[in-house]
Amino acid sequence: MKKTFSFLWVLCPILLFGQANPHLVVAESGDGIFSILRKQGLNPAKYYAEFVELNKKNLRNGSELHLGRAYVIPYAEDSFKRTAVQVQADKNIEESIFKSELAAISPKSTKLKNAVIYLISGNSQMKTSSSVNKITDEITMNLAQELMVHGAQVYLIQSEAENNNAPVQETKYTKTEGAMADLSQMQEYVEIINKKYLKHHGKYQRLLITRVNDNITNEHCEVSVYHHNSSEDGRRIAANIQRIFNENSIESKPFKEYTEIFTERNNLYLAKNALPAITLIEIGSGEKPSIEDVILVNSNQELLSSIITSGVLNDYADLEIEK
Repeated sequence: MKKTFSFLWVLCPILLFGQANPHLVVAESGDGIFSILRKQGLNPAKYYAEFVELNKKNLRNGSELHLGRAYVIPYAEDSFKRTAVQVQADKNIEESIFKSELAAISPKSTKLKNAVIYLISGNSQMKTSSSVNKITDEITMNLAQELMVHGAQVYLIQSEAENNNAPVQETKYTKTEGAMADLSQMQEYVEIINKKYLKHHGKYQRLLITRVNDNITNEHCEVSVYHHNSSEDGRRIAANIQRIFNENSIESKPFKEYTEIFTERNNLYLAKNALPAITLIEIGSGEKPSIEDVILVNSNQELLSSIITSGVLNDYADLEIEK
């Protein structure tokens, strides 16, 4: 009996400590249960009942919030604050990608609930103009959101310079499939990605790089998709993404499946050393197509992100069917 009593004495403080620091949010003007949950990245339909139970003594008429009072937010592994994470590689700092935007973001499906997607902006290792970098960032952020609302765990891997929006020297970039210069930065990226890959072992995991090689000023742009020749998973997801781009092509020409192979050293370093299969989606101005079979599509940035997401969804679904 003494042993049991002593064990409980030790255990009780641990249990109390685990509950001692709930996440509290103060209700603002216009807030209801749905809006306060949505702003914290939670699915209101899923966590409504738990919120009411946690805060039942602090609600008016069983469901109305009091302005200025603090409310306990349910702990949720699938909160958008946890499923879309920005990782600053050189300092290994993690934070939520989306913050104030969460109020306007709603879940769409759980089709990617067992998927982990790593995103890298391919322009981060190149000296390109701020306008080109902005386009790339917007496409990457749209892509992160699209993947997240379908249930994927998303990691956006960045350097400190990217996170601080450091200025870069404007350099005309000629498309030759890559000019990523900083191999040491790639090594940092690989270390972080591989650690997370092992943490999520057994799940569907892919690494996507998006890159814009010139200002997109026309109504259309050219797209090429790259993979590593020794990766069957990489070839497969590249083909699935490319197929959706073909379906959305503004040109009427016979469908021809093709994807390009990595040749540039830093992409090869990623492909050979990162554990998830890697795919590069390269987007150009479309004014002078540099590859004979390049895909011409509408240059709307949200559409581009949606197409890439559809390719990932198809790739994931195909693998699930085969299991």
